[in-house]
Amino acid sequence: MNFKWIREPKSYNITKNRIEIVTQPGMDLWQRTYYHFRNDNAPLLQMETEEKFFSFTVKTDFSESHHRFDQCGIVMYLDSENWLKGSVEYEKGRFSILEV
Repeated sequence: MNFKWIREPKSYNITKNRIEIVTQPGMDLWQRTYYHFRNDNAPLLQMETEEKFFSFTVKTDFSESHHRFDQCGIVMYLDSENWLKGSVEYEKGRFSILEV
């Protein structure tokens, strides 16, 4: 597989079976909310492929998340205007929520 960074984070660890990315506060991918919030500064590790169809599995350990807006997820990213994100976000004292 061919991987490349879009906005490389200050801290990450990549092994055969695990990718861990630790971001700085305030980083996110979020566009066109009803309250006009926009953010496009999150680090992305992008996989390039010639395959027309492919699949992958994502497992997360969210047990260390204790702050509102802590999140992790996956994204299909072409550019700042064309992307799709699926993520899990910590919700204060409640179950984490899935955002799509």
